[in-house]
Amino acid sequence: MKGTSDERWVGIDIGGTTIKAGAMRGDGTVIEESTIEPGYAKGAAHAMDEIVREARRLGATRALGVGVPGQLRRADGFVVDSPNIPSFRALPLREELAKRMGFALENVVVENDANAAALGEQWLGGARGSHDVLMVTLGTGIGGGLILGGRLYAGAGMAGEVGHVVVDPNGLACGCGGRGCVETLASATAARRRAIAVNLPASAPGDLKLLAARARAGEGAERQLLFEIGRDLGRGLGPVICLLDLETFVFGGGFSGALDTLEAGIRVGADERSYGGRGAKLRLLSARLGPSAGWIGAARPTVPGQRI
Repeated sequence: MKGTSDERWVGIDIGGTTIKAGAMRGDGTVIEESTIEPGYAKGAAHAMDEIVREARRLGATRALGVGVPGQLRRADGFVVDSPNIPSFRALPLREELAKRMGFALENVVVENDANAAALGEQWLGGARGSHDVLMVTLGTGIGGGLILGGRLYAGAGMAGEVGHVVVDPNGLACGCGGRGCVETLASATAARRRAIAVNLPASAPGDLKLLAARARAGEGAERQLLFEIGRDLGRGLGPVICLLDLETFVFGGGFSGALDTLEAGIRVGADERSYGGRGAKLRLLSARLGPSAGWIGAARPTVPGQRI
């Protein structure tokens, strides 16, 4: 995949409702970004045609990187299941995109969307320069992407799924089939539910920004609630710290804007579920690339010289 300095490297971030895409130079300079409507209701073939059309418009001539949500067979870019995009279930995405683009199969890289975001943030974002880092996405659920020794670590394909570390075995049912996963306690969805349950003034759905603002303003029920949510999140990170001795975590997703109000609880919860008093040593960083992280990270493996 060697290219010239003026060549464009294109990444695609497939989301549940929209697709974000962009083009960049090999030095990480962003040239252009876009958002398209994939029309999933018309089927996977239509969505792939839309992806190809946008990739070509952005200038992809040799390679393409794609991030996709769900369970992925990374060896051949086969989407086993994507709960939010039912038409992508059992889809040979890499093979189909290579065929449509006219690229060699090895010049199309398909990665899990959380892993792609982690690659983006570790390359050009909040975790830039960190060799060992877990990216945690706080949104509707909780996702994760793991970088070890400067390289993406995916295990058999599902490494980094911190959202499904069990915090309370007797807790709420999770979409994964388990109970008491950290996702049921510290995602944006969980935070809204917990705020409503304790009848906070800022408890209306979509009011997490107001909840955080009131927590920052002074002591009170809002600050206490966000401390408790942070503590549960920290409890989920504790086993990760024990196993990998990680100190750097970067937080993205819509709820990550409340990181400053969650931080104290995260450190306490991490101490509770790890050992050695490491909570105080953690580097808790905010993601910087926002919605661009996914497509930038997806493009990265196609850029010559980028270590992943």
